[in-house]
Amino acid sequence: MRTTTLRSPDGMTEMPKFREWLIVTQYYYPEPGAPQIRLRALAKELTRLGRHVTVLTGMPNYPDGMIHEGYRAKLRLSEEVDGIQVHRIWLYPAGGKNPLKRLVNYLSFTFHTLFYLNLTRRKDIVFIEAQPITLGLYGLLARWVFKVPYIYNTPDLQVEIAAERGWIGRSFVRMAAWIETYLMKQSYSVATVTHAFIEHFISTRDVPRERMSFLPNGVDLEQLRPLPYDQDYAKRMGVVDKKVLTYAGTHADYQGLDVILDAAKRLKHRSDVVFLMVGKGPERQRLIDRAVSEGIANVLFKDSPFEEVSLLMSITYAFLVVLRDIPAAKKMRLSKTFPPLACGVPVIYAGVGESADIIRKNGCGIVSLPENPVSLAAAVLDLIDAPEKRNAFSKAGLELVEREFSWKTIIFNWLQQLEGCLPGVRRFYTLDDQRNIGQIGVKGFSRDDGGARDQITAREGDRGK
Repeated sequence: MRTTTLRSPDGMTEMPKFREWLIVTQYYYPEPGAPQIRLRALAKELTRLGRHVTVLTGMPNYPDGMIHEGYRAKLRLSEEVDGIQVHRIWLYPAGGKNPLKRLVNYLSFTFHTLFYLNLTRRKDIVFIEAQPITLGLYGLLARWVFKVPYIYNTPDLQVEIAAERGWIGRSFVRMAAWIETYLMKQSYSVATVTHAFIEHFISTRDVPRERMSFLPNGVDLEQLRPLPYDQDYAKRMGVVDKKVLTYAGTHADYQGLDVILDAAKRLKHRSDVVFLMVGKGPERQRLIDRAVSEGIANVLFKDSPFEEVSLLMSITYAFLVVLRDIPAAKKMRLSKTFPPLACGVPVIYAGVGESADIIRKNGCGIVSLPENPVSLAAAVLDLIDAPEKRNAFSKAGLELVEREFSWKTIIFNWLQQLEGCLPGVRRFYTLDDQRNIGQIGVKGFSRDDGGARDQITAREGDRGK
């Protein structure tokens, strides 16, 4: 494994610096969605920090299950995105809820990647976006064949959610859990997005604590920013002179989006309030049909690309984030929580978990009960009728994102964690340490030979570069 060294900000401790990166992911730009946004940001920030990044991904087809124009009838294609080499390969495209088609979609990409294992030959590290978990096989073979370590990145409790929602049988759940646990234990590091996920994998999968690393969702502060109200965009959306409650993102089952329609029905008497549903996904058409059949006229379904998020937020009074009341939700931190805050828009969060804790602790929105339209409608009215409260939430949310959730801060801190995963070097990685990461940038090491513990603190000036 080829590495150079990077001195810590205190000038005392040397850390390895992986130069050559390969990111392997089924999902990537120009597709919409949280993984696509996060991985594009990761690749761009690693490049800015002096790493050389290559991406291996599929032909774009998410979420509709149709390969995009310009990528069809091709087995492979190479292009540059943001100055980064992206290799795209064929996969069986699939969208919607059909489990067999989705399985073929996942496996077709996983097995096709194996024909491109040679891409790892000159790499120092392979980053596996483990959606699906079978993609970890690529990382495992890279480790076995070319001695290149891999990072197993899991931004979700995929196996647990599938079990809770009854999407697959118990025998498949047990098999999937065994496979994922093995892939995690063979990895150089297991990266994930919440503190609760870290504790979950340690306690239920027996993953060593020192193998875990914290890579939360963030925002691109160069792209997302507060804008003045855009009258033309409001006209385009059909919401002029309305107080707009926006949901933007994938319309999927686990979110429980019916609660928004139910809350909207309770607020029909408020002619100044409208709910805007933006995005795609397997639940979208059903929700549209329901709104039409029940005459829920204060819910509008619109389309808007991610590049227009700042415009969308300029007309948004508050942003809605909802999540079903399932056990796994208590461990989640939804990525869609943060872009509106970066645009100065408060969040109404109907759910539990780390996102709810962040909203409460930092005073940047209101938390309501999950799957409870009465509670959600009350939260909407509470904010709609208190513009001074909305302004305070807006200011607090913007300050929070600028302080803790920019990609520059997150990835700088994550690299410090990652580069502590060395033979002979063990991280002091307690739950308190995890919660400091992304807030004060603290990173601790101890040497197995009994050497003194080095504390490495990221200076604010270094974090912002």
